[in-house]
Amino acid sequence: MKRVPYSLVLSVIILKFFSVSALYVINFIKFVPKEVAYFLVAFFLFIIVSSINFRIFKFYSILLYVLVLFSLIGALIIGVAINSSRRWISIGGLFTVQPSEFAKISLIIIFAWIYEHKTWNNFEKFLYSTLLFLPYAIIVFLQPDMGTSLVFVFIYFFLIAVFLHYKYALTLVIIALSLIPLLPKILKPYQIERILVFFNPYRDPLGSGYNVLQSIIAFGSGKLIGKGILGSTMTKLNFVPVQYADFIFSAIGEIWGFVGIVVVLLSFAYILYFIAKAAFSTKNIFGRAIAFGVFAMFFFQILINAGMNIGIMPVTGVPLPFLSFGGSSELVNFIALGLVVSVYNYKDEINL
Repeated sequence: MKRVPYSLVLSVIILKFFSVSALYVINFIKFVPKEVAYFLVAFFLFIIVSSINFRIFKFYSILLYVLVLFSLIGALIIGVAINSSRRWISIGGLFTVQPSEFAKISLIIIFAWIYEHKTWNNFEKFLYSTLLFLPYAIIVFLQPDMGTSLVFVFIYFFLIAVFLHYKYALTLVIIALSLIPLLPKILKPYQIERILVFFNPYRDPLGSGYNVLQSIIAFGSGKLIGKGILGSTMTKLNFVPVQYADFIFSAIGEIWGFVGIVVVLLSFAYILYFIAKAAFSTKNIFGRAIAFGVFAMFFFQILINAGMNIGIMPVTGVPLPFLSFGGSSELVNFIALGLVVSVYNYKDEINL
């Protein structure tokens, strides 16, 4: 088995320390035991995936795409409804799985498979990637889950910008700008309200703007070194809604202060640096596309989630990698990181 980069593992463990400390303050009994279990299973998968030559996954890219597509449709039709959204499939009534999280990995692998094809020209690659991207994005948007669908969009756009001619990326930008006047008809009322609150959180301080305002207050109360696990009253008393998932960054800010946030951001920075290094280390297009896809996924989620916690990004249901509570997202994050390590370790191997 190839060596796992210890510095990368250390960065992830640091993030998990901050995650568990925040979940401990929020509700130890409800979240910490499950989070530890998720981590152990996910880390085991990380070791397995990182030890497999990444080239093998291209032979299963279409099968994986179809399986995830059917699971997305199943979640939309017969999935478990939580807060008027059908994103989860119940497994024997014991636990739920969120297929849209696994769709991120599926999209990255299928895109990598498309970009590796030497017999297709750039237009054909653009066409095929678009045709395979649209079903995922539309179904997840209808669940509704605008946050995850935006992650899909960013991965799709980022890989096109990296691997295809700039004119395709420019075309997408023009199309996106032309759709802005249609947003009131496309988006649901609460989604439009989130955009308006982004520009002015005080338009509804006790309603749609409450989460953001409380998150900002929690951040500010942490000051330089934080209030500690025992003194973080806003987190302990649940002043910030959904703080175990979407707003866990604000809990870390209150508990560990500016110093803790810097450590978290440096850990993220190293993870992104390693992913970029893996992408540039190989000449294999399939491997490079996987690494760049994972980079896009992590970068966008970090940017959006951290930004919305401090009020500089609209509120969307995008989890913060390795920090937010959730089994499906934990598994996907570690699988994605395992793929990147595989690309880095097997970059010099011959093609299968």
